[in-house]
Amino acid sequence: MGVIEHEIGHALGLWHEQSRPDALGYVTIERDFILPSYISDFLQRDDEIDTLGIPYDLGSVMHYGSTAFSVDQKSKTVVTRDSLFQQTIGQREKLSFYDVATINTAYCKDECKAEKTKCENGGYMRPSKCAECLCPDGLGGDKCEKNEDSKNAECGGILELSDDWKTIESPNYPDPGYEADQKCSWLMKAPKGKRVEIEFIEDFSFLCTSTCVDFVELKISDDLRNTGFRFCCYDKPEISFVSQIETAIVIFRSQLSTDIGFKIQVRSTDSEPRTTIAPTIITTTMAPVTVDTPNVWADWGEWSMCSRTCGGCGIRSRVRSCRSKKCEGRRQEFGTCNLKACPVDKHCAKLLSNNRLCNGKVCTKNDIAISSCDAPQCCPPFVNVDGMCQSDQENQHDELWLSI
Repeated sequence: MGVIEHEIGHALGLWHEQSRPDALGYVTIERDFILPSYISDFLQRDDEIDTLGIPYDLGSVMHYGSTAFSVDQKSKTVVTRDSLFQQTIGQREKLSFYDVATINTAYCKDECKAEKTKCENGGYMRPSKCAECLCPDGLGGDKCEKNEDSKNAECGGILELSDDWKTIESPNYPDPGYEADQKCSWLMKAPKGKRVEIEFIEDFSFLCTSTCVDFVELKISDDLRNTGFRFCCYDKPEISFVSQIETAIVIFRSQLSTDIGFKIQVRSTDSEPRTTIAPTIITTTMAPVTVDTPNVWADWGEWSMCSRTCGGCGIRSRVRSCRSKKCEGRRQEFGTCNLKACPVDKHCAKLLSNNRLCNGKVCTKNDIAISSCDAPQCCPPFVNVDGMCQSDQENQHDELWLSI
C-alpha cells in the first residue's frame, strides 16, 4: 500500500523527501554509487520545492531507502547523518503523519480556520471534519491525549513515571513472541521539569531488514509529530536514552513475522537529553600543517565501530584531514561491515510449524513471502553464502566504499 501512496503523493505534488532543500542536514547522498539515470531523484531542488514549513521527516513514505538505485544493489546511496535513523528511511507501509500534514496544508489549509477544536501533542483538526483531531503516530483519543489503540494485541497504555523503573514489552514477550500485523503504543509522562529515561533490557530480536518492517520506535525528541528511531534485527541498543521533553512515545509494530520482540525499562530523570549515540571523537597531538602543494592528505584515521554485529546491515566509517589549502577526493569513507550471517531465529521451530508455511518459506497471512528462518539470516539485498552475507552479483568485494 505504501508504494501506491508514494506514487499518489507524486500526483498530489510531493517530491522525494531527500530532494528537499534542507535534506543534506539529515542525509548524505553518495552519488558515485547511484545508477546514472536516477541521479536526478537525489538532487536537492532549492528553487522548486516549497516545504510549507513542514519539518524534514526521515520516516516519510516519500524518502528513499539506504540502497535505493544502487549500482550494485549493495552500496548505500543514502546515509543518515544520525546513524540511528539508517533503518528508518525507506519505509513503505503508509503515509507518515507529516506526509498527510503536507497534503492537508497544501490543499485544505483554511478548512477549519473558524473552528476551535483543541488537539494535543501536535495533533490538528481534520480538514474534512473539524470536530475531530488527526493525531501523530502512536497517539489517539478525541484530542490526541492518549496512546493509540492497539491492533491485534492487548498492549500499550499511558505511564505516569516516577524515579522507580517500570517495564513494558512487546506482545507475548519473550515466548512465544509477537505475531504478524500487531501494533501497540505507550505514552509516557514524567513529572513537570523532568524527562523520560529509556533502557532496553534482556532479549531483543526482530525480523532483520535494511529498512525496519517489524520494529520498536522511540519518539523522544521535542517534536512528537515526527518519526522516531526504529530498531530491528538482533542488536539490542546498549545505551540508555533520555527524552528532550517530559513526554515520550514508544511504538511497537510488526508487519511480516514472528519473533521475540523487546523489553524496556522506563523512569523519570533529571538527566540531560540523550537522544542519539555520542559520536566517536578521534584526537591527535600532531600539529596542523598546511602546505602549498595541492591534494596532500593525512593518513586515514581508525575505523569506527560497526553499527550492527551481523547480517550485512552495518556501517563503519573513517576520516582523514586535508593538509594542503585544497584537496580533491574523499574526506570520509563508509564501508559495509560484519558480513557474517545473523544466528538462526530462536522461534524458527514455531514458525515452520504454523499454518503460514508455503513452498518452504514462512509467509504472512497476506501471503507475502519472507526469508526462511531455518538458516542464518542476512539483510536484503544480501544472501547467505556459506554463513557470509554476499551480494547476488558476481565479482563483488567484501566491502564497498562510500564517500563524502
